[in-house]
Amino acid sequence: MLFTFILLYIPATYLFVATAFYDNHFIYFILALILLYPAHKLLHFLPIAHMNEKIRKIVDIKLGFIPTIKIQITEPIKKYQFLIALLSPFVIINSVLLAACFVFPHYAHYFTILLAYHIGLCVSDLICGKDVLSAPKNAFIEENEDGYEILIINKEGTSY
Repeated sequence: MLFTFILLYIPATYLFVATAFYDNHFIYFILALILLYPAHKLLHFLPIAHMNEKIRKIVDIKLGFIPTIKIQITEPIKKYQFLIALLSPFVIINSVLLAACFVFPHYAHYFTILLAYHIGLCVSDLICGKDVLSAPKNAFIEENEDGYEILIINKEGTSY
């Protein structure tokens, strides 16, 4: 996250050099920081929400007030469906945050912090996505306790 912030903030300071950065509305920044994780999880869920019978949703409260959300795919789904669900938060939230830097240049420093934080949340998704992308086109993805399994259907109709 820190490396991402450095890579984003330095160009932002040069890009918006004529713009003074404001530090008011800090409470909205903190609120956005808190809501970024649930929004990220919601965007994982929305592309596969219609498969309700194949998905288990678990909300757990840690330390009495920190919600953790786990979405687990209990039955195999198609590769492209899994990739859409996996990568939609990265594409949508990062696009919105980048656009916000240009729409609200006085708060670009807030948006770069949020962007770096969100990219940090997406690292595991991107690593998993890299593995799934290398799977054959007709593969199915199944999630278990140890991670993900890529199921490949052979010509006889059996998986291996």
